[in-house]
Amino acid sequence: MTAEQILFLITSAIILAGALMVVATRKLMHAALWLVVVLFGVAVFYAILQASFLAVVQVVVYIGAIAILFIFTDMLTRRENRDHGPQIHKH
Repeated sequence: MTAEQILFLITSAIILAGALMVVATRKLMHAALWLVVVLFGVAVFYAILQASFLAVVQVVVYIGAIAILFIFTDMLTRRENRDHGPQIHKH
């Protein structure tokens, strides 16, 4: 096996594991971060194929813009994470 094939197999395993974690995790923020891992893996595929422009566009547009926008909107529209247990009010 060549180094390129080994890099392809490692990247494929990381992308598959990341994609599984995107759909398996319960927290939206964690899913967004796993999506960044998957999109970065696709950029590595483009780099392996020597399509450097597509690799840069993948990183800048998808990771740099869409995924970060998704993370910021999640952070800004999230409800407050307060304890919803029994409250003790002293009068």
